[in-house]
Amino acid sequence: MNTKELVGRRLRELRKKRRLTQERLAEKASVDLKYLGSIERGSENPTIGTLEKLATALSVKVSQMLEFEHQLKGEISLRRRIGQMLDKCDEQELQIILKIINAIKN
Repeated sequence: MNTKELVGRRLRELRKKRRLTQERLAEKASVDLKYLGSIERGSENPTIGTLEKLATALSVKVSQMLEFEHQLKGEISLRRRIGQMLDKCDEQELQIILKIINAIKN
């Protein structure tokens, strides 16, 4: 899934959480309804200005609109989660983990 699709999914998620139709959000954000639909489908790449308008209309920060980590699936998400967990390990724990990985891979 590419970034445009992730942004679109996140926008749709935030809109639905606020129980807004596309029509109402487009009106509140002063953006074209078809353009909004294209953003949600991941076929349009919104400008920062458009993201700001949408964020204001949704009562969120632009940064919240770009929080789509939970939408990532598969290998990318797993690698990030594993990396975050490894960052919290001390040296002894890392040595144990390395042994386990070596045992699995060999």
